Amino acid sequence: MAYNPNILREVLRARSLTREQLSKRLGLSVTQLESELQREPEPRQGILNDIAKELALPPFIFFMERAPQFHDVLPDFRSPNPAPRAKSRETIEAIHFAEGIQRTVIEGRVRGAPQLPAFTATNNDDVDEFALAARRFFNITIEDQSNAKDAREFYNVCRNRIEEKGIFVLHDSFPHADGSGFCLAHFLYPVVVINTMQQTRGRRLFTLIQELAHVLMGKSGISDPFVRENVTERLCNRFAGAFLVPRSYVAPLLGTSSPANDPDQDDVRWASRRLKISQEATVLRLEQLSFYRSGSYDKWKRLVHNANPDYSEKKGGPPQPPAQEKVKLAKYGYQFARAFDALLSDGRISEVNLYRSTGLKPKYQRPYFAYAKSISDAELRELQDE
Repeated sequence: MAYNPNILREVLRARSLTREQLSKRLGLSVTQLESELQREPEPRQGILNDIAKELALPPFIFFMERAPQFHDVLPDFRSPNPAPRAKSRETIEAIHFAEGIQRTVIEGRVRGAPQLPAFTATNNDDVDEFALAARRFFNITIEDQSNAKDAREFYNVCRNRIEEKGIFVLHDSFPHADGSGFCLAHFLYPVVVINTMQQTRGRRLFTLIQELAHVLMGKSGISDPFVRENVTERLCNRFAGAFLVPRSYVAPLLGTSSPANDPDQDDVRWASRRLKISQEATVLRLEQLSFYRSGSYDKWKRLVHNANPDYSEKKGGPPQPPAQEKVKLAKYGYQFARAFDALLSDGRISEVNLYRSTGLKPKYQRPYFAYAKSISDAELRELQDE
């Protein structure tokens, strides 16, 4: 089959990329790229391979009669008018990873999520009320929060409880410029992906609940919980804050000390440790609830402009690499283990096809599934998330 020059045009449109942007990614000038593409009788296979790799597509696509339908075109909720925009190869691959998992469980007809609460609230008071009701639905108690020793431990608890309701929560790493996470909404098989690049555990927690809001809204897309350029993101941000810090929880979580009305960075750090959430989420939520004076969030943002503490974290961990079943649980989560263990046990999928669909190698599948089923509450809380 001959090279089809129209395919690249369609692919670039689907990827929201211009030829100039593609040239830059390939390390070529526009003139060089055009020269390569106009080579007779057809472009070299090497340049087509490079383009395909950058666009996260198989090279044979350029020899098809027509471009396939693209399913990874997600709206970006970080703009005033959410719409698809250019993403890095790593981000496209992360979306493909999540889509492959969602597609496989849909085809396998595994047991899906129960009827989840529908997020339809449109004003702050109603959002706060709905968020507290949603937290109760997912059975995340104030004791879970107060007893957690830090944000990482509270994140592990929240992730587990959310996945117990049938929502897939996956970890992947892609450039921060492409967002903090994304959601693939579905009434039975919703998938959330948390970007582990740079985000501290506290920030990942807020991202998780922000993406949960998208799930409950039924809206797929990429987002950053603190970029609130449109109504959807303002509602989701409010939901995340109210879910993690309901008004009635503030006093019990902070203890006998009252938060400073005009907080400095040390005050925010202290409250963040007590609430087990990120510093940015802390100052924003406490200002919303009038514990912090109006303008505290903007002041804090100015102070940390060049060194946001929620994007750095001391490296540490066990003296030796964790067992692979723990690594896989951190990446794929609990609902993945339940769903694919059922498919594998019932013979509805083979180990090889499971690997092809999800990237999970056969030698790790059954040990990970067994570990996910047997993990104790203490182990869950101590689980390293990467």
